[in-house]
Amino acid sequence: MNGAKTRGFIVAVIIGVACVGSLAFSKNVSAADTGEFSLQVSPSPLVLTLKPGETTTVDLKVRNTGTKTENLKIAPRMFKIGENEKVEFDDTKAPPEASWISFGAPFFTVEPGQVFSEKVTFAVPKGAGFSYSFALVINRQRAVEGPDVGRRLKGSVALFTLLNVDRPGAVRKLDVEEFTTSQSVYEYLPAHFDIKFKNTGNMIAQPAGNVFIQRNSQDENPIDTLAVNASAGYILPGTVRTLSSEWTNGFQVLSTTMNSDGTSEKSLQWNWNNLSNIPIGRYTAKLVAIYNDGQRDIPVVKEVSFWVIPWKLLLGLLVVLLLIGAGLWSFIRKISRTKRRKRIRF
Repeated sequence: MNGAKTRGFIVAVIIGVACVGSLAFSKNVSAADTGEFSLQVSPSPLVLTLKPGETTTVDLKVRNTGTKTENLKIAPRMFKIGENEKVEFDDTKAPPEASWISFGAPFFTVEPGQVFSEKVTFAVPKGAGFSYSFALVINRQRAVEGPDVGRRLKGSVALFTLLNVDRPGAVRKLDVEEFTTSQSVYEYLPAHFDIKFKNTGNMIAQPAGNVFIQRNSQDENPIDTLAVNASAGYILPGTVRTLSSEWTNGFQVLSTTMNSDGTSEKSLQWNWNNLSNIPIGRYTAKLVAIYNDGQRDIPVVKEVSFWVIPWKLLLGLLVVLLLIGAGLWSFIRKISRTKRRKRIRF
């Protein structure tokens, strides 16, 4: 990771998509409703870096990609990371930072296919610090009535935003609490790895790095290399986030496909172009994660071992070998008997 580039983000980052998502849509649409709520907002996510006492204004571009004119409103709302790392969103309460935020047009109208430029001003108090997270929620000024009494169409877009204040006393620290596999023994790939990061500082952390698949811990040339945090997500101060990686590069891979009805199916895929790579035996996964502490990149190293034993494939090969052996033995016995008969005749 480029240390200089990382330092440019240490005081202003946004929660990654896997943590909360950059856009969250809330719809309650029945089959009989003809209304459509479809907006695109940029930039998304919204990232700001300010000094204490500084004021700045940003432009949000709100595009109406629906087919009807939308009368909208915008306001800051609260969210937090709850149990099981789930986002708990409250679209009824304003965050404490709401007094810092003002809008050029709290109420506005966007025609179909048009773009509205919403000016959002952030005025940070001199005593503010270190990071603040909230959402800017855009929704309809009035709910759309459905054809039946009590039936309504409600839509909203939540632009999750992080405001960091660059001031002395910032602490950037990231720990790896756990590095585990979903199973100790796999029959087929993928091998699934969970990395539980905890942000013990007061600033946002962005982990990166790799998981190296090796036969032994000290191997210099890994069998395969997996990316850590490929979605470039971030971790809020004081929170825990689990990131995942999967090793899928093998001859046999158990693949999951989603059906149109929402159910999933698993099927074994055979990669004949990768026939020479049949994972079998004991492996070591070495995690080398990196975060920036404001001065330099700090590595965090963890390891976990697991086995891959494709017993069905091995059993099939054993059966084939036994059949071949039995055939050879029968052929040899037949030749031997033929020779004996010839000797007896002479």
